[in-house]
Amino acid sequence: MNVFYIMLIVLLCSPVGAACASREGGHGGSTLWPFIFSVINFILFLIVLYIFALPRIKSFISERSEKIQQALKEAEETKTLAENKLKEYEKKIALLGKEVEEIRKAVEKEGEAEKERIIAAAEKEAEIIKWQAKIIAEQELKQAKVELKKELAKLSLERAEQIIKEKITKDDQARLVKDYITQITSKVI
Repeated sequence: MNVFYIMLIVLLCSPVGAACASREGGHGGSTLWPFIFSVINFILFLIVLYIFALPRIKSFISERSEKIQQALKEAEETKTLAENKLKEYEKKIALLGKEVEEIRKAVEKEGEAEKERIIAAAEKEAEIIKWQAKIIAEQELKQAKVELKKELAKLSLERAEQIIKEKITKDDQARLVKDYITQITSKVI
């Protein structure tokens, strides 16, 4: 399926390059057509990004989101366990009576401190995971953009070289050299 899209893009780009190159020998003419072809090329570039980069970015974000949700779920379970443990301690202490009132207060304080510590640790861990996910997502997005630009430049150069090899003749080469020499001499003079 990806090969189909690549071939479609190459086929759509071929007439654009040929039209730009053949329009009045590449000199003069309307500035509207190059603009239109630039817009078409930009749209094709967006299509390539949509087809190749978007699915990877979506899957990465989805995986990170699932990991974060799992971590938050585990933190919630830990919080629930701590609260259950606190309630259990309170029930046991209530049964002991007056003699152990001081012990109950100490255990209750300890349970509250443990609860706060667990909640604080879980919240801190969740923040770290969110921050790491954001950093990783940004880095992978940057890397994907760089790789996509490299691939697009490579394909463009290969296509341009192929078009030049197919279209240029010896007469064209001689004319290009002559035009280049004329331009250089006119700038020097």
